[in-house]
Amino acid sequence: MTQLTVVGLVAGIVGAVLLPSLASAHERKEIAGLVVVFGAEPEPALTGEIEHLRWRFQPTDSDEPFEDLEDATVVITRDGTEYGPFDARRARRDPGLLQTRHIFTVPGEYEAVLTFKKKGSSEVHSITFAYRIRDRRDIEIP
Repeated sequence: MTQLTVVGLVAGIVGAVLLPSLASAHERKEIAGLVVVFGAEPEPALTGEIEHLRWRFQPTDSDEPFEDLEDATVVITRDGTEYGPFDARRARRDPGLLQTRHIFTVPGEYEAVLTFKKKGSSEVHSITFAYRIRDRRDIEIP
């Protein structure tokens, strides 16, 4: 087998493993007049890696980022166990983006519940997103 064939074979295997998780990596929901896009970066989300859970906000009637948020916290749930709350922080140089940073050690299905207020309002909003953490060993090549 030539080196080029081996590289192509490896790329195909890795692509087959990664593409299903990339296709559903970002989810979009609406709440309180805002569009919220959720995702984990880098993708795919793997055990043992630093993962940023990110929420991008914009008004439903505009493409501009929405930054007037406060008291944003996140609770992460896996198999009925809650972790957190974690403070969601604004991303530097990226308006409208909140994020948390984690290292997941167990693969599986997770939920992240983001709770926040719009500036000047006492109303608390919560939005839930489901995501999957894959086992890094599933894509490692010996």
